This record gives sequence, C-alpha cells and structure tokens, in this order.
Amino acid sequence: IAALLSCVAAQLAKPVAHYYSSNEKRWDWTWAVSPGGMPSSHTAFVVGMTTALGLLEGTRSGVFAMALVMSLVVAYDATGVRLHAGQHASVLNLIVAELPRDHPAAETVALKETLGHTPEQVIVLPPAR
Repeated sequence: IAALLSCVAAQLAKPVAHYYSSNEKRWDWTWAVSPGGMPSSHTAFVVGMTTALGLLEGTRSGVFAMALVMSLVVAYDATGVRLHAGQHASVLNLIVAELPRDHPAAETVALKETLGHTPEQVIVLPPAR
C-alpha cells in the first residue's frame, strides 16, 4: 500500500509542481496522468516499497537489499534512458515538422517528449530558475 500511495501522491503533485515552476501560472491537470515531470512517480513507487520493506523486514534483510537495488535502478533509468528518449523525441518532432507536406512521414503524430526526469526531479528538488 505504501508504494501505491507514494505513486498516487507523486502523480497528484505533478500539476502543483508544474503550476509553480511554469511561467504561465495555469493549472494543467493532464500532468496528473502523464509520465515524466516532477516528481517521478516511478521512483516514488519503488522508494515507497523500499521504505515499507525496510520498516517491516529491517534494513539488514535480503528483501530490503533487493528493493534498494531495484530503487536505484529505477531512479537511474528515469534520469538516463527515459530522459534521453524524451530528448530524442524532441529532436525527431522538430525534424518531422520541417518535412515537406507530401513526405510520407509528414503526417506522423508527435512523439511524447516528457518521458524521463532530470536528477533534480527524481530527488524532488525545486526547479532552477
């Protein structure tokens, strides 16, 4: 339950974080169901699970050690692979936007660009201004 509650809390915090970190100061509730952005709900999920296991089983248990390693892998993935996939999507969207209208790929649906997280988003630091 701790993992699920952590994930839901992180997802519900995204519209609030977006409101205060954007210049437009408008509520965008689509962030509550979107991947990427701050805070990382994937990281919150596994850290919630790891914390619960640490409290229930003890921090010297094997199950806690496995959960801790999994948490570190998920956080690394969020800031590495998924962040770079989102950056690649941004570049591909720019390339597709510049294609002539008669090009077969010109009608391609734009790729989702907010897939990963910056390290600050994973550890829930306020955005740099």
